[in-house]
Amino acid sequence: MANKVTLCLAKAIEADRDFGHQLALRLHEREETLVQRAMADVLTRLFRRLTWDALPFLDAMLASEDEGVLAAASATVGDVKYLDKEQWADRLQQLANHPLAIVRRNLVPNLREYIEHDPADSRGVFHDLWKDGDEVVHTRLRELMLRMEEVAPDHFAPQIKALHDAGADLEGLWKPLSLRRAERSQAWQAWLAGEGEQPASEQRTIHVSQMEAPDNLPELGDALRSLDE
Repeated sequence: MANKVTLCLAKAIEADRDFGHQLALRLHEREETLVQRAMADVLTRLFRRLTWDALPFLDAMLASEDEGVLAAASATVGDVKYLDKEQWADRLQQLANHPLAIVRRNLVPNLREYIEHDPADSRGVFHDLWKDGDEVVHTRLRELMLRMEEVAPDHFAPQIKALHDAGADLEGLWKPLSLRRAERSQAWQAWLAGEGEQPASEQRTIHVSQMEAPDNLPELGDALRSLDE
């Protein structure tokens, strides 16, 4: 019954914040696994309504030994950035070497905003996840790096240099980049070897509609990239 009550928590908090908060605290103290998992599943809703008061719930769940609780809680870490980005980044650092793969996998969607917040990766989150032996983590991170190289090379540069200087294996990145953009791959590798300049952002002409049919249509790849700019 208690796990079903968790589904009503958001409404209870909206109706009476103090009562809803106390109810959440009582449910959080329950030791039944189903109740703990149910609380983890509604954690995002609690953050939206309780803000800082929901943070102790998250931290307790991240210390759980139950994989289901850890999976749901780690997927909610991104909510912390709306409260305080430094605390959010600190939690990413704490979880980057977590023994459970699903926890590390759930961190990857946070990394694009994390790098915007901390371009130097002073916490080493990017490096720790790159050397992760989990194939899913590595694949997701590689796709993020490829995308970053294309749209934000100034953010890509310090990350790739830090990985290179740390002796990280970058072959898994160079191979797909060479297939997609061979000249850029060669330019980055030359820069890392001290044999060239840092590749700059590519200047693309952004189409401005004149409400007339164009004489020439852009290449599909250029058109798709322009939508991201």
